[in-house]
Amino acid sequence: MGLSLDTYLDLTPFQFLEAYRRFLERIEKEREWQELKDWQIARWQVWRTLCPPNEKKEYSVMDILELPGDREAKDQAKAQENAEHGESSRDRYEALKQRFKGKS
Repeated sequence: MGLSLDTYLDLTPFQFLEAYRRFLERIEKEREWQELKDWQIARWQVWRTLCPPNEKKEYSVMDILELPGDREAKDQAKAQENAEHGESSRDRYEALKQRFKGKS
């Protein structure tokens, strides 16, 4: 748990139980994170094997196997892309159409 002897001896039983519970939570989160990393590595290896870079049709690594957190990552990437472009594709198309129409 990383406690010094003095800290351990100064803890009340309730404080020790709380510290131990937090310690177990941290260990469990580290296990979950390691398992997720292992799955991501395996998914990437399968994706690279099944979908070589020179194919005509491109597949995303997330198309092979969906892992926890993938949907949130996709939504976040889409939101960031929309924020970078500012306007919708249709609005951009209309603006470009008007601009090029004036040059003819």
